[in-house]
Amino acid sequence: LDNILGGSVAGVMTSMISGEPGKNISNLLIRGIGTFGANDGALVLIDGLEGRLQDVDPDDVQSFAILKDAAATAVYGVRGANGVVLITTKRGVSGKIQISARATTQINQLRRLPEYLGAYDYAKLANEARALSGENDLYTSLDLDVIKNNLDPELYPNVNWFDEILKKTSMQQRYYMSARGGGDVAQYYVSIGGQFEDAAYKQEDVKFKRPVAYNKLTYRANIDKKLTPKTKMYFGVDGFITTHTLPGFSNTTQLWRTAQMLTPLMFPVKYSDGTLPTYGTEDMSSPYTNLNYNGFSTSNGNKYMLTLEVAQ
Repeated sequence: LDNILGGSVAGVMTSMISGEPGKNISNLLIRGIGTFGANDGALVLIDGLEGRLQDVDPDDVQSFAILKDAAATAVYGVRGANGVVLITTKRGVSGKIQISARATTQINQLRRLPEYLGAYDYAKLANEARALSGENDLYTSLDLDVIKNNLDPELYPNVNWFDEILKKTSMQQRYYMSARGGGDVAQYYVSIGGQFEDAAYKQEDVKFKRPVAYNKLTYRANIDKKLTPKTKMYFGVDGFITTHTLPGFSNTTQLWRTAQMLTPLMFPVKYSDGTLPTYGTEDMSSPYTNLNYNGFSTSNGNKYMLTLEVAQ
């Protein structure tokens, strides 16, 4: 829901710092950055209770309103200084049961990536840089010939690290189903949704490895009931369950950092005998090895909330 509001509502700005599953959630700013050096977002109220936009399936939203400026601070005081988003979720209705469902598949593509020089061009520029500093060449003319003709791929490899760890596309699948209905005395609403995303990492089929992915299951159920002609009761349940799978050695930010820092001549992806390079510090280790051969880590999250309201 955070991503949907960006660019569709006047005065609302969104920014996304990552496209990776589980991190591709926009930061919502209604009145800009509230305090210098901070990034305080808007206050989000879901059915009157404070929450997060990413915890609500867009299909569960009945209506929403955005309060800005004096309208927000007048009602919510300091908490509404950066704007307020009011979300009202769907409830049951009188009448025969209504069932709705959807299934969507989305293909995400990496469109803009930095382009890196091959080993021979890199070696020539490295020599030029050292010459400008008054230093001796890093690579001799013989070395340059070996690199240019790829005569010794273990001593002088030619590796594009982004090509080794990234693929151009990734998949995202979403499923949703809801049912609502009821009579004059009670009305109900029930929904369940699933989100399954994989990442644009090129992973080998090896043991003790799982694909980088983010899965989320959301659910919501509520019932409105008349206890007496003047007394009404509302009971609701909502929540989510998430599973986030990452490489075991570190977070994926490290993969990008090392892929940017390593030169194409540092070491090969694999040696001819099948062994893998392990080199230096974490900042200079092989992103291919770290992505595929250091196991995986899984983090789980969940939310479970019950709401009971009796009103006359």
